[in-house]
Amino acid sequence: NVGKSTLLSVLTKARPKIANYHFTTLNPNLGVMEYYDTSYVLADIPGLIEGASDGLGLGHKFLRHIERVRLIVHLIDISGFEGRDPYDDYLKIRNELKKYSLDVYNRPEIVVLNKVDLLSDDELIKEFEKKLGKETIKISAMNRSGLDQLKQEIHNILVELPKPEPIKFVPFEYDKLDRETVEIHYDKGVYYITGGFVEDLARKAYLDDLDSFNWFQKKLRDRGVIDMLHENGAKDGDTVCILDLEFTLSE
Repeated sequence: NVGKSTLLSVLTKARPKIANYHFTTLNPNLGVMEYYDTSYVLADIPGLIEGASDGLGLGHKFLRHIERVRLIVHLIDISGFEGRDPYDDYLKIRNELKKYSLDVYNRPEIVVLNKVDLLSDDELIKEFEKKLGKETIKISAMNRSGLDQLKQEIHNILVELPKPEPIKFVPFEYDKLDRETVEIHYDKGVYYITGGFVEDLARKAYLDDLDSFNWFQKKLRDRGVIDMLHENGAKDGDTVCILDLEFTLSE
């Protein structure tokens, strides 16, 4: 929920789904950014969760989309409005990339701090850059500030990089989509629900809408997921996490 889709929509003519909740993007969105007489394809890669390199969430599917990029624009929500530590989030994503592929991890990277319009001062920016050890690009995708500098930096790096090689055809067989499995594990006071069933269900639900959220809960109950939680020791008031969404268990 750092503003990747919003940034893509203002740098290109793409119109990805934009909403104020986590994991709005469930498939990569592409857009063409024009810079004077040059153009570049930008990809809005869906968000990762910790453990993605081990297959948690939709990690492997998301990470595979990064393999062909020449430059990573790492977008950070610097506002801290969600109570998260921006630098800790940055390190977690970098760690997932490193565990997945050293080649991807070592690709050139631009660190961009978004939502600077929500800050009352620049203390959070100074703290982040001190830990990072280098300057960042500061933008507000919503207010369209700082975008010219970002576009110029993307261009300056890409023109110095080798051109992408043509895609070599490799026969590929799609894995059968898992829409049935449900797994529950407990860690540090949180019950995590994973598996193909809940991942597929989360894609179909718009959780800011009450009717959609009620449908989501009904499907969990009908599938026996709530019973499975109780069997694993969950009680009313306990925290339950599906993908990167947190709920409080309540009968």
